[in-house]
Amino acid sequence: MDFATLYRELFKSVFAYVLCRVGDRALAEDLCAAAWRKAYEKQEQFNADKGTFRQWIFTIARNEINMHHRLYYVRKFLSLTGWEEVLGEARAPAPEEDGENARLLEAVSHLNDREKELVALKFYSGLNNRQIAAQLHMTESNVGTALHRAVTKLRKEMKDE
Repeated sequence: MDFATLYRELFKSVFAYVLCRVGDRALAEDLCAAAWRKAYEKQEQFNADKGTFRQWIFTIARNEINMHHRLYYVRKFLSLTGWEEVLGEARAPAPEEDGENARLLEAVSHLNDREKELVALKFYSGLNNRQIAAQLHMTESNVGTALHRAVTKLRKEMKDE
């Protein structure tokens, strides 16, 4: 399959995964674009023997998110005042983030980083527990247990609201 076809088939899933992880639409657009650009530039390095293209693009997206978080904290601590980033965090939700979607994104934001990663990989990227376990270097049973706990937290949070 050519790159354009893969992009059309997987873009929405990758974007949903990134949005779930970062919770900010504009940032998700930037990080998703960076992940796809990197995948395009390095497509000759893709090795089907190591996994599917789907797994590869989600790994790239995950690395872009992690790099953003590392740089965010570096910039926050090395900025002149520290207020630029704090003031930039306030945002109005996009129109499509209303109702249940907004509540779900808010509930996901209360999960710890590991739980967010698991939920995003499972429900937004379409990976199964075995694929998630391989990507995160966990056992399949640990993935299942951690996902169950994260989903239980989400259900409780959604009920409480």
